[in-house]
Amino acid sequence: MQLINLGLILVECGAMEEIAPIEMQWKVCPAKVYHKKAIFGWILIVVLGAFISSTSIILGILLTAVLVATQANFFFNSTFKINEEGLEAKYPFRTKKYTWKQVRRVKFFKDACYLFTRKKPSNLDGWSGTAVYYLDQRDRVVPAIKSYLLEGTAT
Repeated sequence: MQLINLGLILVECGAMEEIAPIEMQWKVCPAKVYHKKAIFGWILIVVLGAFISSTSIILGILLTAVLVATQANFFFNSTFKINEEGLEAKYPFRTKKYTWKQVRRVKFFKDACYLFTRKKPSNLDGWSGTAVYYLDQRDRVVPAIKSYLLEGTAT
């Protein structure tokens, strides 16, 4: 039995191969992809902020900051990391970590997927999971996520 070491892949001549676990990290900013939506969003925030500031400058600044914060995942970079332990999502104001055992259901979309910690859909889905944006890197990210999902995870 002869084993050939090819860096990350060990191949037994004429038999099965063992592939190293996938580990990847990427940054996305949806505003850079959807320019028109980003411009419209900023204009709307600035106009509302100016309108509110006309009555109270402090209230206008605070509410403008709140509006920007609610849209931070769209306007600013988010970093995602996938490895054999789980997924780590670093958004502008928070970080979420999920092990693959915690992921009970996944829903894939065109530009993103949503990882849920609940197996059945419910009204709590917005608080029991995280959005993973992949935008133009769908061909790399979706197979990586699917390779780590445990058997029985709903998709």
